[in-house]
Amino acid sequence: MRAWGMTDVGVVREINQDTFRMEYDTQTGRGLFLVCDGMGGAAAGEVASGLAADACLQNIDNCWKERFAPAEFKARLLEAYTQANEVVYDASRANPDYTGMGTTMVTAICGDGQMLVGNVGDSRAYFLDETGMRQITEDHSLVSELMKRGDLTPYQASRHPSRNVITRAMGADATVQCDIFSETVKPGNFLLMCSDGLIREVTEPEIYYEVFQAEQPETACARLLEMAKSRGGRDNITIVLIEF
Repeated sequence: MRAWGMTDVGVVREINQDTFRMEYDTQTGRGLFLVCDGMGGAAAGEVASGLAADACLQNIDNCWKERFAPAEFKARLLEAYTQANEVVYDASRANPDYTGMGTTMVTAICGDGQMLVGNVGDSRAYFLDETGMRQITEDHSLVSELMKRGDLTPYQASRHPSRNVITRAMGADATVQCDIFSETVKPGNFLLMCSDGLIREVTEPEIYYEVFQAEQPETACARLLEMAKSRGGRDNITIVLIEF
């Protein structure tokens, strides 16, 4: 296993409200990865993403170092989301400056040829192999709901004025529902996790080329980040890439 992660404020924003974390063992191929994209006025989004990330790591602890146990790890991941949501929610109620803050959070526990991916919000996880690239997570967003109903095409969704409106976030309510996805992986596969600052500027075929076809995964995050910034960089940009 190899992994790389980068985050950047982008071109337009003054504060980077994204957070990412990586804990992994290159020898065993086991690890824990997450990306959070905070929301809220002033620095509140930055606070929310940091609180959620730290609370998630604390609750999962070092279980990722153990042999992969799907049922146990799923329970640990769901509990980590519950606890992280409570931390952000309580902080938003305790401090007037943090009122209304929240964050997305996408996580992955990987090991022994398997992975579990958890998601709340519209930060994404993608699986890449020789056959192509597919999104593992489902966006919790207004445009995603409209697309499911057939009211928007993907092209229309990418330009919709409310494309940044999310329908589920960590800390927005006292409880949160986390989606869990499972995948089997093998050597040569990739997992890419990102905030929507990347997706807004760079297409999925471009991401697939830079990660899989360019055959330089160790510099793919940097190339993708620069592409996003060169096209406007309207949001914070965070990328985590794992090679199995």
